[in-house]
Amino acid sequence: MDESVKKLFAEYEKAFAELDFNKSAEFFADTFISAGPRGVIAQSKVEFLKLAHQAAAFYKSLDQTSARILSADETPISNEYSMVKVHFGVTFRKTKDRLIEFDVTYFVQKIGTEPKIIMFIAHQDEQEAMQELGLIPG
Repeated sequence: MDESVKKLFAEYEKAFAELDFNKSAEFFADTFISAGPRGVIAQSKVEFLKLAHQAAAFYKSLDQTSARILSADETPISNEYSMVKVHFGVTFRKTKDRLIEFDVTYFVQKIGTEPKIIMFIAHQDEQEAMQELGLIPG
């Protein structure tokens, strides 16, 4: 994996584990796309930051106890862009040591001093998975 991309995801992992969504926002381009089973959203980093407090409060209310990247595989698309499939593992107080695993594919732009995430695709429906785990009501 490209060293700059490896560094980006190491820092992203730390911010996610600490539920520091303000820090997470630094890894995204000024405008980016998020997609998943429920649809697609194009948003600015400013919009993301407005919702960061709510997102952190939500995960804290679920008692997330850990989050880490289990694997990350980069596929170069061009000199400027890569696709990175990341396999995460997260635990919650309610699930104890049971690792909840999920995949997210990121598209990274490698222009400028540091790479930035320009798009990500969540492979699973997060809300549905949390309901199945009993973390949120169905």
